[in-house]
Amino acid sequence: MKSEVQTLKNQRSNQGTTYIRWGRKTCPVANGTSLIYGGIVGGRYFTDTNGGVNTLCLPHNPDPAPTSLPIFSYSGRVFGAEYQFSFKDVGINDDVPCAVCMTAHAASSIMIPAKVSCPQYWTKEYDGFLTSGAHFQGHTSTEFLCMDSSPEYLTEGARQHDNDGRLFYSVEAKCGSLPCPPYKDTELLSCVVCAL
Repeated sequence: MKSEVQTLKNQRSNQGTTYIRWGRKTCPVANGTSLIYGGIVGGRYFTDTNGGVNTLCLPHNPDPAPTSLPIFSYSGRVFGAEYQFSFKDVGINDDVPCAVCMTAHAASSIMIPAKVSCPQYWTKEYDGFLTSGAHFQGHTSTEFLCMDSSPEYLTEGARQHDNDGRLFYSVEAKCGSLPCPPYKDTELLSCVVCAL
């Protein structure tokens, strides 16, 4: 089985896969991974119920849309993002960086919630903790993303200014339809990004 996996990897040597490393400015040094671009996390404002729902890794050097494109009063909006927790080197309201990474040794990548290790034959790109929007009245739903276990803050602009935008909160398990054990009520969830 191991030799079959290696054969498949060798056949795909001219391919690769991409993923976003949330909360970091660079890609992991190992595994033949390279930085496509470092960026600024963006998304909709945390109370907006309309517009885009996915979280973006916006480049530091944007190119404008065509000047002939009309501006509409109902255009979607993109805001920056802020941490809503203090952990290691980041504080509440610090802006969130991201890195778009390519790993040449793999053809696919996956984020696995509630794990910090990868399945057999998969390579760990990074691990961290699960994040989403808040479970709070007035906040809208967001996707679950894996925040790097050593998050950084964005160096453009000032720190901890509480401009809101796309907000990142840690995610906890809730027992009920989620079985406990193996999960534990209110325990924060880990995550890992793996490539094959």
